[in-house]
Amino acid sequence: MPVYEYKCRDCGKISEFLDKEKKRECTVCRSINLEKQFSAFSVVNKGSEHKERSCCGMTEPCDSPKRCCGK
Repeated sequence: MPVYEYKCRDCGKISEFLDKEKKRECTVCRSINLEKQFSAFSVVNKGSEHKERSCCGMTEPCDSPKRCCGK
């Protein structure tokens, strides 16, 4: 479920609320004078460990870089 951040216009504190919460008030001063913020997000990749890639995108070393990468 999405979490939204709101900044209190009275005290400046950022509070987080679930999308379904109807009553939103500052968690510090209890003001309802809140402004929705654009939040940064991150992506977690649970796949295989990160491997360096060659110039052509292969994860294994090129046997012939001139042929593979045009060098």
